[in-house]
Amino acid sequence: MINPLDLYAKIESLIGFDAQYEKLYQIYLQLLHTLHVKTILDVGCGNGTFLKHLQNEQFNACGIDRSAAMVERSLALGVNASTKELEEFDEASFECVVAIADVLNYISPTEIEAFLEAVARVLPKEGYFICDVNTLYGFEGVADGVMCQDKANQFLCVDATFSNKELLTKIVLFEKEGDLYRKVEGSITQYFHPLSFFKKLKIFKLCSTKPVTLFGDEPDKTILILQKR
Repeated sequence: MINPLDLYAKIESLIGFDAQYEKLYQIYLQLLHTLHVKTILDVGCGNGTFLKHLQNEQFNACGIDRSAAMVERSLALGVNASTKELEEFDEASFECVVAIADVLNYISPTEIEAFLEAVARVLPKEGYFICDVNTLYGFEGVADGVMCQDKANQFLCVDATFSNKELLTKIVLFEKEGDLYRKVEGSITQYFHPLSFFKKLKIFKLCSTKPVTLFGDEPDKTILILQKR
């Protein structure tokens, strides 16, 4: 079965959320300017679009992603991206770390504290971590359900079910090869993280939150501004 992150890279163009993500990127850019930071690490940088925005805004930024396919797309935009892990960077390497568009929701409750510790290590004292998490409405009212796309030589079906604070998304993609279709399938699990968890962190202080409405009638995401203690 294909790496779920690489599978998402294959279907990204079929999903068509560019306008919503662009709105999210602009909010992040506004926040970064208010914090007066210059060196930024984008964790889970995806196709590099936000890195390109950072580059255009004169930030000194680089990105990492566990999908080699996504990193390849980022590099094609002329930005600094790699498949490095957080542990490979020196301590206090960046003034700010960002994790945009569901990155934290891909991390399970048993792994998120270790992830946050890894983020804190590359930040100086009082450095910033800006991220977003899906609200319950984002999972129950937006993500839960079935979506199909039939375009030219590709057919995509995404079936997402939210239960017990987890969203299980099953993906089936058919791609035409000659007179036949090749089937590619996989699944991705996302996790709901309540704001109460971030308010109790010892290594970070939750400075502020910002509700964001991208897809529905009420906020489906919350942006968190965390500062290393």
